[in-house]
Amino acid sequence: MVQTVMFKSAGVQCAADLYKPVGARRGRRGPAVVMGHGFSLVKGCLAGQAQALAEAGFTVLAIDYRTFGDSGGSPRGQLFPLNEAEDFRAAISFMQARADVDPNRIGIWGASFAGALVSYVAAVDRRVKAACAVVPVTDGYTWLKLLRSEHEFDALRTAVEADRATRFAGGKGGRIPVYGPVGTLCALPCDEEIAQFFAVMPEAFPTWRNTITLESIEKILEFSPLSFVHRISPRPYLIISTGGRDIVHPAWTVAELHARAMEPKRLAFLPFDQTGLYVEPGLSQSNAVAAEFFSEHLGPVAS
Repeated sequence: MVQTVMFKSAGVQCAADLYKPVGARRGRRGPAVVMGHGFSLVKGCLAGQAQALAEAGFTVLAIDYRTFGDSGGSPRGQLFPLNEAEDFRAAISFMQARADVDPNRIGIWGASFAGALVSYVAAVDRRVKAACAVVPVTDGYTWLKLLRSEHEFDALRTAVEADRATRFAGGKGGRIPVYGPVGTLCALPCDEEIAQFFAVMPEAFPTWRNTITLESIEKILEFSPLSFVHRISPRPYLIISTGGRDIVHPAWTVAELHARAMEPKRLAFLPFDQTGLYVEPGLSQSNAVAAEFFSEHLGPVAS
């Protein structure tokens, strides 16, 4: 059962898909998971992961961050990591207020850039009782730099600086595509596999847009969950990542994030390449690891 709901985050109406758990007992409070998806994407992309956790007995809330998807806020495509972290935290508050959710048994899940958000939110919000980051981005500066040559990275930062000057002078901030070919000015210069992943988005998820503000890049460069992840302890933290080729989430960056975290923690490398955890069979394998983790640390379906 899926229901569209709304919650407020810093005064902005945010949309979410609420998945009711399979086997939940009426009148009982059970565990819940708040989910966010990756860079620029929308809540509809989370259906496979959310349904799997609902089938495992969790009430699941898959959110659209402000300025994306069905959520309010402007300018559209304004990806400020700390704002999205606040949206995660507002979603936790929304779930705590529900009669069917145990407010002390809420976990969070995020993939790719949302993996970065999960790692940060769990570090700063003790209401998070378990956190799962899938193929997480670890540090905004490192991430954007690794995706491009030194010359291209300099061009991106030059564009960001020029955009700040334009906004300071009263002009309108600029925009760039979310993804594009290597060598072009975009957020994610990508190979053919990643380009194909994004190419299906407009038809599969009509609320998705291939555009982001340049000011977003400035805020992403400043965002470093790597500096906060050790604060999650003593609450449990799981990373699920790709063991194969992955230019967006290189294994060494993921291993570094895990090394910075304190116990209890777990790192599960699965034998797939960069988009392999979004499709079968990697999707089911990743979901199974996450469901087992949340079942262990958030307790039984009904209390």
